[in-house]
Amino acid sequence: MEFPERLQSIIEERQISKYKIAKSIDISASTVSNYLKGKTKPDSTKLTVLSRLLGVNKEWLQSGEGSKYSVEEDEVNYSKLLYDPEGKHVNEKLILILDRLTESMRERDQQISMLIHKITTPPTQ
Repeated sequence: MEFPERLQSIIEERQISKYKIAKSIDISASTVSNYLKGKTKPDSTKLTVLSRLLGVNKEWLQSGEGSKYSVEEDEVNYSKLLYDPEGKHVNEKLILILDRLTESMRERDQQISMLIHKITTPPTQ
C-alpha cells in the first residue's frame, strides 16, 4: 500500500473530509487531492501535522512501516513511571505526569492558535 492509499484509508476510517483536513493544516483542498492522487507528497512538517490530526504514526503514513496508530512516548513512559512496588513517591510521579500533559497541551494549543491565525489573517498585498 502506497502513501495515497494509506491516507485514503485513514480519511475514510476517521470520516473526515478533504476540505476539513485542508483547513486544519492550512493547505488547499486541491493539495489534499494531489496527495490522494499521488501527484505530490506533503513535506515533513505537513506530514507531522497531518499524522497528528489523523491520529496515526507519521512513519506508517509516510512509508507503511511501524504501527498504524501512534502511541505517545509519554503514555508508554507513564506506566513505567508509576511502577513503585513500595508505594513511595507516587504523588511526585503523578505531579510529573500532570506537568508533562500540561506542557504537551500547551504546545498543541500554540500550534492550533498559529494555524487559526494563519487562516483568519487576510493576505497582504
